[in-house]
Amino acid sequence: MPNTFSFVYIPAAVSEPIEQWKESFKPDHEESEIKALTDRCKRHFSKVRGPRTPEQKAARRAALMQNVPGTAGVDEAMLDTATAMSMVEHTSLLSNSKDNDFIGINLYTDDEASFSGASINQRASEIASCCGIQLQVNGDAFIGRTFDNGDDFKRLDFTVSEVSSSAAWVQEARKQNERKRQRDSPAALQARLAQPQAAKPAAVTIKEVPPAEALKEQGNTALKQGKLAEAVRLYSEALEIDSTLAAAYNNRALSHLKLNNLADAEADCGYVLRLEPHNVKAFLRRGSAR
Repeated sequence: MPNTFSFVYIPAAVSEPIEQWKESFKPDHEESEIKALTDRCKRHFSKVRGPRTPEQKAARRAALMQNVPGTAGVDEAMLDTATAMSMVEHTSLLSNSKDNDFIGINLYTDDEASFSGASINQRASEIASCCGIQLQVNGDAFIGRTFDNGDDFKRLDFTVSEVSSSAAWVQEARKQNERKRQRDSPAALQARLAQPQAAKPAAVTIKEVPPAEALKEQGNTALKQGKLAEAVRLYSEALEIDSTLAAAYNNRALSHLKLNNLADAEADCGYVLRLEPHNVKAFLRRGSAR
């Protein structure tokens, strides 16, 4: 018998009520549980939006190209893949962190809403604003709750009664997002990069792989095997040791994209571009995440 969880539907049309919906997934099947809500969102957005028009396809490709400085070195196959991707835009209102027992609240929207001419979703935009995130939401939106500590992932119930500016999770989200702004500011990142790195050990006969590099390679293996949550965890551990590993940020961004964690993917691409300003993969991945 399938497991179920509740989530909330916020239609763009203010004449329609906010509703509580349910979705199911296979028991003891993490991939089914991870994809359950995003797949439901994709079906809804596809039905509302209809098939892409040639104009919408061209607009999406142009938007991606705007993120790439010049055309030299652009992988056309990668660009075609990014253009064809139909993704649910994910905004983390309350991130899964140790401080809140790894329980997060996420907003899911159609990543093509701006190209399809969808109207502004005032209610979803106001909820994001209450959480300290200035975001114009276009089209229908959904809100769900997850537990994710990097090893385990669970879909948890989120009810319509929790869609309130006075809800405890909204207050916590506002505090958390303010801390993020301070931590992720360019000045804060520059200060971290300016910190002296640990002295390199003297040359030895046997060359050892630095711990951060080893963790990054383990993350690459997990990514290739489709173990996305594990890949994110391993890349994060690598970056805790060495915050200058651009490849770890870049591949963690790719993992987040595959998990529809678009806000996290965009943030990681930003880190890559501060370290390597002309990294084409980062530009394209950031474009896909927006």
